[in-house]
Amino acid sequence: MKTEKFEDKNSKLVFLVLLIITVGLITYFRVRIQLSVGPEFDGFDFLANSALFAGKSIGYSDLLRPPLLSFLASLYFRFDGLYMGITSIIDGLIYILGCIGLYLFLKERFNAIISFLGSLLFATFPIIITFAGAGLTDVSSVSISIWAMYLTYLGVKRNSKFFYLAFPVAMLAFLTRFNLALIIFPIFAYIIANRREIKNPRNIVIGMILGALVLLPLFIYFNAKFGNALYPFMDFFRSSESSGSTIHFAYNPDTLYFVKNIPYYIGTASWIIILSAVFALFVYSYQNISKIGSVFGKIGSLTPLKNLRTGIKVKLLLILALLVVFVATFGKANYMVSEIIFFAITLLIYNVSFELELDVGWDLLFFSWFMAFFIFQSVYVAKDHRYFISMTPPVAYFLARGLNFFTQKFEFNFKKKNMTLYVFAIVLSLVMIFSVTVQLSEIEEVNQKNKIFNQDVYNASQWLKINDPDYKSKVIYADYWPYFGWYMQTNVGKMPMFRDNQKLYQGVKDFNFTADDKMALNQELNRISPDYYICAWDDMNFTNYTAVARFGSVTIYKRV
Repeated sequence: MKTEKFEDKNSKLVFLVLLIITVGLITYFRVRIQLSVGPEFDGFDFLANSALFAGKSIGYSDLLRPPLLSFLASLYFRFDGLYMGITSIIDGLIYILGCIGLYLFLKERFNAIISFLGSLLFATFPIIITFAGAGLTDVSSVSISIWAMYLTYLGVKRNSKFFYLAFPVAMLAFLTRFNLALIIFPIFAYIIANRREIKNPRNIVIGMILGALVLLPLFIYFNAKFGNALYPFMDFFRSSESSGSTIHFAYNPDTLYFVKNIPYYIGTASWIIILSAVFALFVYSYQNISKIGSVFGKIGSLTPLKNLRTGIKVKLLLILALLVVFVATFGKANYMVSEIIFFAITLLIYNVSFELELDVGWDLLFFSWFMAFFIFQSVYVAKDHRYFISMTPPVAYFLARGLNFFTQKFEFNFKKKNMTLYVFAIVLSLVMIFSVTVQLSEIEEVNQKNKIFNQDVYNASQWLKINDPDYKSKVIYADYWPYFGWYMQTNVGKMPMFRDNQKLYQGVKDFNFTADDKMALNQELNRISPDYYICAWDDMNFTNYTAVARFGSVTIYKRV
């Protein structure tokens, strides 16, 4: 018995080290590509906020962005120069920590090999690799949320003092990306459902207070800046409830958008597991067809229902009723309505499963985690592939669950080792590593346009700084204002674009501007009347402005 415990502990450490090395190498190459390409639009906003937090403001900032990534980068800025690669490096490091957290979490349920593969699946999902180390908040926020959920589990099952960390970490996830506030639904559902196991419930309250204290400095700061401590959060929740512009690049009312695109998000290794698990389930069903038929026969005769207590029958009927309401209102009502209905369904299922002694706690925990974000992202009219990232840890868990089922069903032992699992582990690991290698090459290739654009912006900024040394006292507007604000270290105004008489700041589905669109932009430019307008669109002619320099796709216009 002691030998088995030693081997289990030893293998846990070995696979953890192997995971860290593997993900560390992936992160190194992914971040190196991002440093070569340069930040993206949102990334420059985070950098500008970092400079502000470090007391080295460049004159431009956007405090409506979640602050944690910028705050962490500002710590570096305080001791060194304004290095624009720092957010990518921090994003990459948090990504590694997230993979470690998921491994430790899965290890509570599976053996070391399954936990390793589940974590590596998460780490190598194509949608994760696309954004890991990009200097954005998508992967960082979900990595922190993994720790929030893991610490919540430990608070329930091990020691309630873990809540001292769980709630503050959940708040850190929220401050990394505001929609991560929804993590509170699966957290509270799990705590409420398992309240009898928590030895000292008082620690939950203490944890919540500590979580609130994490937000307190930010409330004070925002109150000083905006006169309203909740202003950035209110702006996010207002935008999440809006119907949006139909010509906005991310507008998509299809509530099944993410379901349809899942095959592209999870990669080849995941589909090998899915097909293997389905095959194992088919074999299991065939071998136990007589038992399954007997169960369905009993269900058909309503015998099990007759034997249930009245209280359980009422709860089952209530679950069914709420499911009908959930499906009927999904995508039609505000997303928060759907969230609350599903929260109630989750609690009822937890309760009924306990009374019927069904072991569904783990599955329900991860499914409720998945649904909390699936509901929001599916109902929210603005959709982007990267929004699926918040759902990836539960997907990795269910894939690990399927792999565990398959390797146990077709177990082949040699010297007390399940060789089926070992063979599958090697094959899947090689498939994942190969897929990542190919994808990293594609990411570098696809982002060459962004690299060239970054260089054009840099060249245009340098030209303006040289040819107008007094440029910081001038009024400058640009289409890609965060880029120019960073490179010129000054405030740059936001120039909107126009489509079908609508003013937009966040991009459109295509850039085929009509004559009316161009006229509207010209009128807006004359209304604002900046000294310089830095334009990224081709074939533009403006009254009262003349082109003074061009660098690739970037043209500098000066008022005449």
